[in-house]
Amino acid sequence: LGRRGAARSMREMLMDLRPWTLGLCLFAALTAGCVSSEIPREVATVFAETTDVVVPGDDLDLVGTLHMPNYDEDQLVPAVVLVHGSGPQGRDETLAGQLNMSFPEPISLFVELAEQLQSDGLGVLRYDKRTCGPFNGLCDNDYPFPPDEVGVDHFVADAVNAARWLAEQDGVDPARVLVVGHSQGGGMVPRMLTQAPELAAGISLAGNWRPIDVLLQYQLDFTVELLESLGYSTQQIEAVVGDLRAMVEELAALRDGTFAGATIGGASVEFWQGWMDLDDARPDEVAALDRPILALNGGMDWNVPEDPELSGWAAALDANAVAGNDAVGLPCLTHAFNCVQGETIG
Repeated sequence: LGRRGAARSMREMLMDLRPWTLGLCLFAALTAGCVSSEIPREVATVFAETTDVVVPGDDLDLVGTLHMPNYDEDQLVPAVVLVHGSGPQGRDETLAGQLNMSFPEPISLFVELAEQLQSDGLGVLRYDKRTCGPFNGLCDNDYPFPPDEVGVDHFVADAVNAARWLAEQDGVDPARVLVVGHSQGGGMVPRMLTQAPELAAGISLAGNWRPIDVLLQYQLDFTVELLESLGYSTQQIEAVVGDLRAMVEELAALRDGTFAGATIGGASVEFWQGWMDLDDARPDEVAALDRPILALNGGMDWNVPEDPELSGWAAALDANAVAGNDAVGLPCLTHAFNCVQGETIG
């Protein structure tokens, strides 16, 4: 053969050999592996860190603390935002007790949760609620005095904004960001998931299922029964529950459309109406969700009783039937998620 013929034949021979060569390489990869010229890259570890942060907002920049766990630089970790209960709560959410029960020492629920979740490999963001600041001496930040119209819609928007900020942080998996709400924050979880379809799931800790006005009626009845069992007189009982009774009666009038005042319990009518509207919408919002909720309630919770709050969550989550939905009772836990066993308050 001439040179051209030889060249063509060699190409043809190589083309004929390529499938066999590929097959041998695949076989080797399944056994001893094919030789690669690529040098494995060393993966650096980012070590656990807790830092003060600022979460930019439309009308208020939230200040908080970000907990990040140990993680490899090519790894993304799940992360949660901790959302407060009612009242002017700071990022620690420190609770001295619950309804009709004081604790031996205050419990900083969000600090304990954040530190444990961080050690378990999750990122955690906790922040000062917009109603906690220098104006009431409860938080060390530069928040301005909140306007009268501040209500649950602002708290929901702050939590959603915080979750979206968290999803953008280095090391955080944006597909695995959750909201974890406690008490009032737990009741807001369905609204947060509704407003932020990118959130993966939500967890309600001691969240109420029934509307707040119904829950306050329970708290009134429970307190009266407890004081009666302890031998308090009618006059003594009214001295303890008088303000709560007035709130319950005024909220009943507000629901009936007959309340003529401007405030209830020191908060505006608009605040209470917004909270009741959010609670009233909860069943429909849960029914429409396509992401799971975990509801946890404690058997020793005297603020938001496991019975019947948890059964309300359970029925709605069962009917929704999204994979991962669950409602779990934790028998010894109080509203602060500490354990009471007999006379011992843990």
